Amino acid sequence: MWAPSGKTGYNTNFTEIQGYLSSGDIDGSDNWAEVCKVDLDATVYPATNYPAFNFANTYGITAGLTGTGYEDGWCLPAIAELDAVYGNRSTIQESLDVVGGFTIGSSNYWSSSQSASDNNVALSFSDGNGGDSYKSSGFNVLVVQAFNAQ
Repeated sequence: MWAPSGKTGYNTNFTEIQGYLSSGDIDGSDNWAEVCKVDLDATVYPATNYPAFNFANTYGITAGLTGTGYEDGWCLPAIAELDAVYGNRSTIQESLDVVGGFTIGSSNYWSSSQSASDNNVALSFSDGNGGDSYKSSGFNVLVVQAFNAQ
């Protein structure tokens, strides 16, 4: 879930993280900070109040990446970033296959973006369509991290 029903985040309109595919919010790396700025209790029980963000924020540790230089910086992508992953999913999947990663599949994935209708935006990897979704929907989370080629 993005935010369970009955929690502050479920009924909050996070205007600074509104976006859709190629407009508005195109960088999810600071969206958790924006949620915390609006909902001052967001960090009190993040696993309960914002499960999708909590998964992204703790991914490096739970995936066993401690001490590798890859434990920090994971985030729930903005819808534009998620759409870019979808558009490049074949190439990304080939790379994941080489390193023994997971299969992206055709699930619905949460973005960290919100629509103007106070719902959050998810993207279906079966057809590439994005749409408003209730924050309490049980979608998957695909985390991203900035990549700097050197």
